[in-house]
Amino acid sequence: MHNEKETEQKKDDTNRIIWSHEAEVGPIFVVFAGVHGNETAGINACKQIANSLESMKGDMQGSVYMISGNKTAIEEGVRYIDFDLNRIWNELDSGSDELRESAEWKEALEIREIIKGLIGRYSDDMKEIYFIDLHTTSAKSCAFIPFNDTLENRRIALRFPVPQILGIEESIHGTLLSYINDLGYPAIGFEAGSHTDRLSIERTEAFLWIYLDYVNIVNLGIKELRQLEEKLRPESDIPIKYYEIDHHYMVEDPLTFRMKKGYVNFDSIRKGDFLAYDDHQRINAPVSGFIFMPLYQKKGNDGFFILKGRSPFWLEISSIFRDSFLNNYLHYLPGVEEFQPGAYSVNLTIARFFVKEIFHLLGYRVIRKDENRLICYKRI
Repeated sequence: MHNEKETEQKKDDTNRIIWSHEAEVGPIFVVFAGVHGNETAGINACKQIANSLESMKGDMQGSVYMISGNKTAIEEGVRYIDFDLNRIWNELDSGSDELRESAEWKEALEIREIIKGLIGRYSDDMKEIYFIDLHTTSAKSCAFIPFNDTLENRRIALRFPVPQILGIEESIHGTLLSYINDLGYPAIGFEAGSHTDRLSIERTEAFLWIYLDYVNIVNLGIKELRQLEEKLRPESDIPIKYYEIDHHYMVEDPLTFRMKKGYVNFDSIRKGDFLAYDDHQRINAPVSGFIFMPLYQKKGNDGFFILKGRSPFWLEISSIFRDSFLNNYLHYLPGVEEFQPGAYSVNLTIARFFVKEIFHLLGYRVIRKDENRLICYKRI
């Protein structure tokens, strides 16, 4: 089942635990790097920060665990071997025979055991546990933070001066972040820039230092924090605000997909703009917005996304209504059926107007089941 290398990269022999430090007091800080094997900026950043933290152990007020993701793919310098490790976390208890025989199956099970072990070890002590997943992109990009739209994730992401992508789990399923969020713990991603950009390592280091200070594991000075924040800010005029995915173009065979050259994350596009060829067919933008994560590599099924801006006012309103009494009356709406506590099926031939907006307002994850049906799950 193993695939050919997608790029020629130096092999990186990486232990599962890149670095760790255990403390009697303070929160737990868990970092994943290299979940995609060709995204090594996070691994390099972790190793560099670990060198500094090693001399700070006596002053650290918390525990830190830096964990490598797809070890096999990291060593081969490719995104994945058989399956995308960041798309299979909803299948670990019901995977196909093909998945169970894959390299990524073993990787996921090992990582899951580490996650469960950490939660089991520290949850009885009521310690706060924070999870981070580090990535880079195939296109040139500023840094940004993708996260499942929970109030706790929002609160954490606000600390960083970068664009923020809401509710990415509605379009990309089976991610490590979603798995952790569903366990009830905050987990955000950090996308540092392109795979090969030296700035991606520097931005990742800056992000981790700021986060470590935010949770009081280390204490940095105001001047140092401001310098780190400047490393994260977009170099261009990209607005630092909330975005959400308006369109997701899926690719069946990445070998036959060719994105138009030159797009970078957050480029403005108009409806009808030529974006890509897929199996020799022209793909034009179905809506206006901002291009996001265009596929410039030969592995992966996410061709591109189109973002739209989300008003901070709307987010403030949604935080007020998330646990309101209105949740108790959703099943009375036409076309809405509750099939388990906190989960609804919505028939779009009956419920036609503002369905997604209403459920988002009340704190639900909205996933399109088919052309005429949505499934809505209450976010934890």
